[in-house]
Amino acid sequence: AIKVPDGLATEAICPLLCGGGTVFEPVCDYVKLGTTVGVVGIGGLGTAAVKLSKTAGGVVTAISRSERKKDAILKDGAGSFILSSDPEQMKAAAGSLDVIIDTTPANADVAQFMDLLKFDGTYCRVGIPEAKDAQFSYNFIPLIFTQKKIAGSIVTGSRRMNLLCDVVMRNQDYFLNSSEWKAETVPFAQVNEAMERLVKGENK
Repeated sequence: AIKVPDGLATEAICPLLCGGGTVFEPVCDYVKLGTTVGVVGIGGLGTAAVKLSKTAGGVVTAISRSERKKDAILKDGAGSFILSSDPEQMKAAAGSLDVIIDTTPANADVAQFMDLLKFDGTYCRVGIPEAKDAQFSYNFIPLIFTQKKIAGSIVTGSRRMNLLCDVVMRNQDYFLNSSEWKAETVPFAQVNEAMERLVKGENK
């Protein structure tokens, strides 16, 4: 069971009980004070990963193929931004990150992100591609000689979910104040309209 602390706003915690738990697991496993963290994909999952990594003491870099959400994610807590579609930016950032949390559902080339990791770094995948496009390949030689790791992670269990609630409670204003990732409360009578907006991508 998940005990939501008294005084914790519904708008702050409800979105995190699934997506937040998905990214909180690798944050707990890999992020501590001073860890350099790259977050690939800056939608709902990515924004949660940025915020949770920052509250854990990480130094966060947002990584996206588009600059459309750059200003928003920097306001949300990322300290820097890498445009993954720009080879020069990717080259300049090589070997700069301890861990990468990839939240995208797209099956992109893993090698481009592995190059961003430091020696002994970890690439952790939480975004799930379509089943027909869920395979990837990577060269064993750089994996072995740089001692880098490729990992996967799924939504956290009840113990860490309760810890997540405590983290959000202590940083409630920070989690409520987001330009890209937020919750909207609607009357139950309007649930069908709300679902239609989700399908159309009209929600924030």
